[in-house]
Amino acid sequence: MRRQRHNVRPPGCPTWCVQRHGIREGEDDAIHVSGELLVRGTSLRLCTTVDPVTLQGDGPYVLVGGEEYSLHEADALIDALTQLVDEGLGLTRRAGA
Repeated sequence: MRRQRHNVRPPGCPTWCVQRHGIREGEDDAIHVSGELLVRGTSLRLCTTVDPVTLQGDGPYVLVGGEEYSLHEADALIDALTQLVDEGLGLTRRAGA
């Protein structure tokens, strides 16, 4: 009886990937996802694809529910949210306010 090896990290698989590889064929096996974080019922994950032949990656992206953000966009969102929280806590004031 021959056993297939599952969950073998393919070349280019990010260290944060928790996806089981070797159980899907082709492009579906080249998707890499992180563990899930939940904030008020909204799923947050990292996601990227890596071409198994060229090892060329697309991403990573931050998935917030059904929305996809580049790392730069996610970083800008973090900055904006942090500014709003700081203002709400009275820690900072906007210039000109």
